[in-house]
Amino acid sequence: MRDSVVPHLIIINALVWLASFRFPELPYWLAVHKNGYGLEWWQPFTYFFTHQSFWHLLANMVALWSLGPAVEAVLRRGGFLRLYLSTGLGAGLMLAYVDPSPQPVLGASTSVSGLLAAFAYLFPRSQLVIFPIPFPFSAKALALGFGLISLALFLWEPVMGGISHFGHLCGLVLGWAYMRWWR
Repeated sequence: MRDSVVPHLIIINALVWLASFRFPELPYWLAVHKNGYGLEWWQPFTYFFTHQSFWHLLANMVALWSLGPAVEAVLRRGGFLRLYLSTGLGAGLMLAYVDPSPQPVLGASTSVSGLLAAFAYLFPRSQLVIFPIPFPFSAKALALGFGLISLALFLWEPVMGGISHFGHLCGLVLGWAYMRWWR
């Protein structure tokens, strides 16, 4: 992990989350809002560095720490950073202008979803375990399953429990597209 960008991304996310204790309005200002509902130009660039709670931050950072180093080893630092930032930014723009939910969105899950798609593209047969499920999934099956569940939940109820299933789908599609065409 020497010279890896992954720990730096984790530190940035943790520092932004900690800053929200001093500046409680920070998550609101950094979250991506829908066009016509308070959208500011910077929000598609900032929403994926802020989180709602410690558990939200922890889940995203554990996924980043688990998947990131293997993808970064293949793409190198610059390619990995382009993947992470472009999936976050691309999904942020989709959330701002296409997502039917009027709720603001924050969190790294769009970029982490893009990272999952990239991992599955590079290592489709790699076995991954999701706590607390006691058996492994292939990376390809996990990415497809996550995508299908996100799609079903988005179609069932687009605004559901503060989870942006549309954002997860955008991240997955953009991560796969990055690996397929842009890397």
